[in-house]
Amino acid sequence: MQPKQECRAPEVIHATTAGLCERDRFDYWHGVVCKAIVDLDPQPVGRVRFDASLNSVITDRLAISRIRASAHRVARLPAAIARSGDETLIFNFVVRGEALVEQDGRTVHLRAGDGAVCDAERPYGIRFEEPFDVASIRIPRSTFAQSATRIHRVTALSLAKISQLCPMLFAYAVSFSETASLLGASSSEKVFQNFSDLLRAALDEAVLGVPLPLSEYRAAALLRVKDYVERHADDHQLDASQVAIALNLSSRYINKLLEAEGLSLSRYIWRRRIERAATSLGDPHLKGETVSDIAMRHGFNDLSHFSHAFRDRFGISARDYRARAKGSR
Repeated sequence: MQPKQECRAPEVIHATTAGLCERDRFDYWHGVVCKAIVDLDPQPVGRVRFDASLNSVITDRLAISRIRASAHRVARLPAAIARSGDETLIFNFVVRGEALVEQDGRTVHLRAGDGAVCDAERPYGIRFEEPFDVASIRIPRSTFAQSATRIHRVTALSLAKISQLCPMLFAYAVSFSETASLLGASSSEKVFQNFSDLLRAALDEAVLGVPLPLSEYRAAALLRVKDYVERHADDHQLDASQVAIALNLSSRYINKLLEAEGLSLSRYIWRRRIERAATSLGDPHLKGETVSDIAMRHGFNDLSHFSHAFRDRFGISARDYRARAKGSR
């Protein structure tokens, strides 16, 4: 008879920036996040003092972390993807505070009780404008064999809006992130398996529930278009013809791809410039820059057109938008 294989005890990480010099905190935090979650580049938001702590439990099946930190942003950069090539998904559930998650040309604003999934094989970013508490789960992409080729449909979307299992998943993630380190090897293996099954069920439900008016091929082409615009939006010379030439697609075809969103390529470029300018206007770190400076930096060389376009998009002037953002902080 073969001896029964023993369950390997999970790895437990407790980390905090308390006691570190201010200049060393982000470098230290980068190392912690790389080990517990995925290789992310953390950067400050404004001039607030950076404090952070993490409790994480890691097994071969998944890793679950509880993160409490002051305002900052993290980015999954192409260089990090090239270094690690993690074929993993990252689920983030907001326990306290708010988060702005961006991936695949989409942006979702998460509040407490909500969550979103990001694919670590592609760039993404998360911004926290205030102190927060998040339960973060890293799980191999291979766990989701049924949905693996369609995960791009649901990245950076509110799980609360696309999955009826989200409330159960949120409650499980929060409770599990608080107690996982207390479980023995055998118990943790069973709980991790149950949690993996719940994550898989929620993701399958979300993937199947999101309408897909485009074929997979056309969806991939649309992602290429949005990615190109995202990388060149601040260039004031960017226009529809430049995008079409760079991607070897006709302008007519690209406009067909964007038809489902009620936009032409030119309007999409303008919209992304406006939205990126709005993000900069709300950044306290850029309070020394004028509205005109920010408009010019994000591809506008006609300030009158910027003012009209900004008001059309947000219903208020750029100056009032900045004042409101300052007041909310």
